[in-house]
Amino acid sequence: MTKRVFKEHPIKIIFAFLCILLFISLEIWDCYAPLSIHNWNKKEISRIKIADPDNFTFAIFGDNKGNYSFFEPLLSDVARDKEIAFGMDLGDLVGDGRRGQYRRFLNQVQKNVAIPFLTAIGNHDLENGSNNNYQETFGPTYYAFQVGQCCFIVLDASKDSGFDRTERQWLEGELRKAQDMKARFVFMHIPPFDPRRDGIYLQGKDRYDLLDLFRRYKVTHLFTSHIHGYFSGTWEGIPYTITGGAGARLQGNDPEHFFHHYMKVHVSNTKVDLTVRHIHAENAMVRFYYLIKYHPVEVGLLLFAGICMLTLWLLVRRTADSVNKNG
Repeated sequence: MTKRVFKEHPIKIIFAFLCILLFISLEIWDCYAPLSIHNWNKKEISRIKIADPDNFTFAIFGDNKGNYSFFEPLLSDVARDKEIAFGMDLGDLVGDGRRGQYRRFLNQVQKNVAIPFLTAIGNHDLENGSNNNYQETFGPTYYAFQVGQCCFIVLDASKDSGFDRTERQWLEGELRKAQDMKARFVFMHIPPFDPRRDGIYLQGKDRYDLLDLFRRYKVTHLFTSHIHGYFSGTWEGIPYTITGGAGARLQGNDPEHFFHHYMKVHVSNTKVDLTVRHIHAENAMVRFYYLIKYHPVEVGLLLFAGICMLTLWLLVRRTADSVNKNG
């Protein structure tokens, strides 16, 4: 009976299997094909244009993991705010560091914001413990740049095992060079300490070494993520903000700390003003729109293959009923 259906409808069967094969091929290409973008952060830094280096605003957030429901509204909100000169994502850009996920992340950013957009590496941006895909796309995992008399230092704090000697020496060198500047901002994914006292922070040696460096070289503000929520205060004399609410599942229920958001940072000479911007999820229909928007070919192929397979199933049922009826 099944053979009869296949014999009578070969074109539909061939089309269905071709669609499925093409879909699988596209998924394999998406996961393994090289990305066309390289040294993203360096190029984005060159795009930063500040009219008044003593008075500017940037956006900071982390732990979006490619989430459509919250990250798309966040990017749209940032894009609408003409005061924001550039954005900084503090890591966990994607779920597990595969190329396909970076491809979708970059697609999200490029289609939603026109301002320069910088990144730090997070622990979820590693694939099998390797940061090769991140480096291939974004460049070095730690770097520094300057806006007027403000120094921005971005660290690789993607592993709770801590920093290697090379990065630690580089950090001290950058802080030393920035002593004559008006402000020194440090950005990293895993915070040196956990304000919840739950133990998610760098190892003790690195934690106290960083604290010593930050105090000695007068770090103006420390920005981190990793904890999926919002915390801000002073850590042993160092002003800090943890902003990990860009899309990942929140890690608590206290509404004072656990909500989806990003930070708007206004710098005026040495004064830093922080504004928390709440983000609300889009509804299911909008999420479906995003799915079609970013994966039109894959969605089309799956729908077409599904229609073909449903048609074939109905034909099999009809043939079976006909055979049973005729005895």
